[in-house]
Amino acid sequence: MPGYRRPLASLVLEFCRRLVAGEPGDTDHCDIVWKVLADEVVLRIIEGDSDGEDGQDQSVETIVAFLAECAEAIEPGVDDDEDEVQFVGTFETHGPSSPHTAPHTSSFASPLLSRVQSDVHPDSGSSRSQSLHPSEDIPEHPTPTVSRIAPSRSYPIQALSALISIFSQLCFTPHAPPSNLDYVLAYILRVFENLTFLLVKAKSVRVRLATLQFLMRLRADRDHRLYFSDKGYDPEGQVVSLAALISLDGSSDMVDPPPPPTLDAVSSLRKARARARMPPSEREIMTSRDRGGRLSQSFSRNATSRSRSRLGGPGLGSRIRPRTPLWNVPEQLLFSVDTVDTTSEILGIYDPSGPDGVVVLPISEYLSALLAILESEKNWDVLSYVLCHLPVQLANKHLFCGPKSRIVISKILNTLCLGVHEGGNFARSIERWPSGIKMRDAHGLVYHTLSVLVSYKRYFDTKQRHLLVEVFLGGLSGQPATIMCCLNALSISAFELQPSMIRHLSRILEKLVQIMSNPDMAVHILSFLAIVGSHPPLYSNFIGEDYKMVFGVALQYLQHHNRMTRTDSPDSPMSSWALSQHVRIMSYHLVYVWFLAVKLPDRPKYLGYITKQLLLANEGNEQVDDLTEVCFDWLARYTYASADPRPANSLLQDIVINHGSDPEGTAAPRSLIDTETSEKTWLLGNSVVTIRTLRKLGWIEILSRRPSGYTKFLGRVENVPLVGPGDVDPDMLTMPAVSLMDRESPQAQRPNVDEDGMEEDREEQRRLVRDLLEQPENDREAARPDPISGYVWSRTAPSQRRKDVAIDPSFFALQLSSYPNRLGPSSVRMLVEPAAVRKFTVNLDRMPVIDTHKVGIMYVAPGQTTEVEILRNPHGSPAYTSFLEGIGRLINLRGQIDVYAGGLNPNEDGEYAYAWWDDIGQILYHTATMMPSHSDDEQSTLKKRHIGNDFVRIVWNDSGTPYRFDTLSTQFQFVNIVIEPHSVGHISAYSSSFHETEYFKVTVQRAKGMIEFAPVGHYKLVSAENLPLLVRQLSLLADWFAFVFSRTECDTQRVEVRTNWQERLSAIRRFKDQQMKATVEDKKEDGAIHGLVDENSKESSKDSILAQQAFRDFTSSF
Repeated sequence: MPGYRRPLASLVLEFCRRLVAGEPGDTDHCDIVWKVLADEVVLRIIEGDSDGEDGQDQSVETIVAFLAECAEAIEPGVDDDEDEVQFVGTFETHGPSSPHTAPHTSSFASPLLSRVQSDVHPDSGSSRSQSLHPSEDIPEHPTPTVSRIAPSRSYPIQALSALISIFSQLCFTPHAPPSNLDYVLAYILRVFENLTFLLVKAKSVRVRLATLQFLMRLRADRDHRLYFSDKGYDPEGQVVSLAALISLDGSSDMVDPPPPPTLDAVSSLRKARARARMPPSEREIMTSRDRGGRLSQSFSRNATSRSRSRLGGPGLGSRIRPRTPLWNVPEQLLFSVDTVDTTSEILGIYDPSGPDGVVVLPISEYLSALLAILESEKNWDVLSYVLCHLPVQLANKHLFCGPKSRIVISKILNTLCLGVHEGGNFARSIERWPSGIKMRDAHGLVYHTLSVLVSYKRYFDTKQRHLLVEVFLGGLSGQPATIMCCLNALSISAFELQPSMIRHLSRILEKLVQIMSNPDMAVHILSFLAIVGSHPPLYSNFIGEDYKMVFGVALQYLQHHNRMTRTDSPDSPMSSWALSQHVRIMSYHLVYVWFLAVKLPDRPKYLGYITKQLLLANEGNEQVDDLTEVCFDWLARYTYASADPRPANSLLQDIVINHGSDPEGTAAPRSLIDTETSEKTWLLGNSVVTIRTLRKLGWIEILSRRPSGYTKFLGRVENVPLVGPGDVDPDMLTMPAVSLMDRESPQAQRPNVDEDGMEEDREEQRRLVRDLLEQPENDREAARPDPISGYVWSRTAPSQRRKDVAIDPSFFALQLSSYPNRLGPSSVRMLVEPAAVRKFTVNLDRMPVIDTHKVGIMYVAPGQTTEVEILRNPHGSPAYTSFLEGIGRLINLRGQIDVYAGGLNPNEDGEYAYAWWDDIGQILYHTATMMPSHSDDEQSTLKKRHIGNDFVRIVWNDSGTPYRFDTLSTQFQFVNIVIEPHSVGHISAYSSSFHETEYFKVTVQRAKGMIEFAPVGHYKLVSAENLPLLVRQLSLLADWFAFVFSRTECDTQRVEVRTNWQERLSAIRRFKDQQMKATVEDKKEDGAIHGLVDENSKESSKDSILAQQAFRDFTSSF
């Protein structure tokens, strides 16, 4: 139909020219004519005819040039300085369950125009290209979407919309590659060049904003294919959050929403006809106002525009309104894109094969335009739009892979860093600021862009990386939102910019000491320090003052917390009790992490400082609280040693103390039946000490059970002679025991050893021990010689020891005591009821001596959305597998003793699991892909009973759609740590190892009511190399907070959250009180209770808490 279509297009073009020239006519519904021009350009380009039969004026070149000229022109009737016409309107967002809303027409349009516009702006139809975001995908956060187009727009906006339509139809609409592909691509690049030119040079602010709306929604997939993002434009809600910082989130009173239309279609048409009959001068006055009484955006260029000079009249200066913003969120797009979230079949962004490959879009020109805006923009609306939207677009790293883009991004980094660093001049060119907005607000938005640029570190030289960290350091002096952004950025820089962090870490610590205050800020500071403490290279150059600053930051919050809670007032100014409890626990956790980071010989140097700070935090209390008491106990354990918090059973202990008997109670060899074992237990402060001795052989076992751990010593008293073979009553136990003590050297477990094989090994070991300890048959009944004259004494048994030697446990305890000073029932108490002691120690030994955590890990394959198909995945992508190898150590669950198994049963849940541990805690990862999927368990309930009960779940999301928080239906829905590629892609991209070294987007989903606690903000881009290290720390922090959140009934109950160490301390104290009560009752019966009052308690009650420093700091005595 070109013969009919092209003459019509010529008439439409002529009508548009008259419209631009200001000739009279009804301009209320002219959108359709500009759309006709755009469609005609697309058809002519596809048909391959650049010059039409009607002459040069109707050629594609002429129409495109006309559209570009119109879009560049001044918007008639709108004074950009006064901006009474708003760029906002009726907005819609996608909620958690709302479907995508298609564009619709005005309610007061004529029936004919309504029908025409419904044909012009249809819903996105089906296409041969696979959509990147299926319709069933529902984002977690409200996402700005394409709302309806304004019913009346000025011709520059309409011309721009036509250019955008040409570009999107040529680039995104699926069709067979045309025969003139090069010609099509040339015009795509031409239109893109016009758009980037308008971004900087257009005379209308609204045109520039509309251009930004389109260009800042462009994305690239993992294959560098371009697409226009709609539903996945801002999945984490970062744009909304940044807009809220500058009062553009729709909640501000600065922007009045336009009144709803009140005229029906009939009255609208009548007024349009009436205006057509008016003289031009009167019609211009009428059309200068729209139906809501505001200035119209579409009246003639020849209409008289109110200039800035008219504001200078007498008495008018004081009545000037504050500048009304031209945009806010949720946004309304002034254009339509028919094909969204579908990659281009003909155009890419970057060709890895080199410049001689396919034609690519010069995205660097767009970046250059953004750079010009960042450097010298005068309009706040344009600059604020860029600052709020640029971080989200930069998170799509595949969009900016070209070599020219790298150069421009490096310049952007320099502009932003120098603009905000040490009183920089960023945004000083702004001519007019909205009410309540200052230049520091613009600086605050810059840090969010810089935090994303950390993932572009390969584009920057060493000097730029140092500058980036230094800028984050300077941001710690800003507003609270800026401080939290910089802390999160520094947490990621600890992994990604390690050399630069080492350079500035001491200065960062100095700043943190100054800003440590409330829980909202403290949680981010402590999270940052916990991450740094888990990465030894970062503090390799620390000196004593640096460690003291870390301890000071951690303990400073404890003083603040105790002051706030001392009165037990429920109205204390805390934003969240759960957060306060979490920060309190993390403060102590930080002391433990960093104290272990100090070299062992240097640890006593810091004990006095830590002791004083802990006591200051308890000043005003009668006694130190339980967490502080536990901390002192823990310091006593690790100041002079780095031993494990729980002993391991050794072969030497089995031989010496258990005489080679097995756990089932098999009798020991007859040669050791007469070897008597004696055992006594004492209560010493907060410890329970048990001493067991072999009375005649001199072997001693000391067991010390304390709140922070369980210690076992095994040795021999040399005062008992070691009688060898051939002498009277030889020691047939010590020599074999010493010979076998190193037999159990650590070995790698055989992967094919089953439980029966392991039991056979243990039985063989016990048999060997019994054989070695058994005396020969002919020696068992030999007559014993006379101890004086029956044989010749060897030198191992001198004459002064011609006697039977025996040792009682009290002998060893008394030799190490301070007798006769400070001994008595108040400080040392011996327990004489073995049954009560045994029952208590069995229960105490079941309490963990470290913190235990369990975290679920799930893999979501491409296209998966339901919990059953996710849980039944037998494996994941190569990148997922590499991640598992770095997050923990692979352990065999069968016969596991030392590592917390998290409730896993090897017969049902698989033989292997990943776990991580240190001296403070253990994490067991319930990995769904490592658990077998049973044929009789179609709903995967066996897997869900573990992963569904975990407070925290790590979700590796390769589905291509946002992961819904409630995908796994469970009542323990607290935290999801979601890992996904920063760019979407095809299924083949996830099954290939090519993308293993990329960056991944990490987001933290929280339950309703949870305050932000994780050091990632909205999201963070992390390299594959550092991803396991960061996620491990995130899972630890998240499980702690989820545990606190659960114990406080979702932050509704003000209860103290207690750790495993606190529970052990309470158990010891209860047992101590029970024994004290029993002793007092016994003494009452005897009529003597003198000396049973705790003298230390007397002294403590008289003096202040700080007086305890003399005996709390044990380094002066030890």
